[in-house]
Amino acid sequence: MRSLDTHPEAERVQIELLRQSPPWRKLHMVGQMNQAVLVLALSGLHHRYPQATSEDLHRRLVDLWLGAELAAQVYKLWNEEKEEVILSEPIAVTLLVIDALETLGISYLVGGSLASAVHGVLRATLDADLVADVRLEHAEPLALSLGDAFYANAEAIRNAVHRQSSFNVIHLKTMFKVDIFILKGRPFDKAQFARRIAQMVATDPERTAYVASAEDTILAKLEWYRLGGEVSERQWGDVLGMLKVQSYHLNDEYLRYWASQLNVADLLERAFSETGL
Repeated sequence: MRSLDTHPEAERVQIELLRQSPPWRKLHMVGQMNQAVLVLALSGLHHRYPQATSEDLHRRLVDLWLGAELAAQVYKLWNEEKEEVILSEPIAVTLLVIDALETLGISYLVGGSLASAVHGVLRATLDADLVADVRLEHAEPLALSLGDAFYANAEAIRNAVHRQSSFNVIHLKTMFKVDIFILKGRPFDKAQFARRIAQMVATDPERTAYVASAEDTILAKLEWYRLGGEVSERQWGDVLGMLKVQSYHLNDEYLRYWASQLNVADLLERAFSETGL
């Protein structure tokens, strides 16, 4: 099934262009999309609150995307000069977090919307997702290594390790959030890590980072889609986009095996059907 707002020939051209674009170019375009979203969001808030100052508008925006409770904690650490909040290029902030992980010898991979942008269609994103083998002994050093540039709470890291869940770090200057998911011991999670790919994600200077494979990103998105009640159009759209762009380069046997193990085989077949693969 093609996109409802795109002519088949236009979609064919778009998909072909995405196939030819290197990962770093796609991630740079995501950053440009984020900037456009920021301008539109601030414009909408200004219309609703015409008397508000620029700082007030930016704070309202951060409250909306981080939630009031988390935003309040972050604002306590925000630079006293009150630099304007911006949605920076997501990969630039993510690479700062990756630097901290690599310094401590913590294995990681980039997943979520950044991985789906590398392998599929592009969209703006308010956060980045990493999966990392963070352990209890890493909590304090990781919080310290991120330094004054980030909101990073060692106790939250320890709690995430105990619960095998996730924690957040937030770049204070830009307010961009990176969600770090603790690597679990499931066979799928181990397989995903074993298949991660070193990709060039930035230029000037050149930078590489480990990114989840297309197949594993599709499977992870399908699992999140199911866990979320199968209502997220973004998650489903990411899956369809990756299937369209990657098409016959995907390992169908691998996809179907792990889809069965993750109890999302029906969703995978539905996605294949909708994309005509």
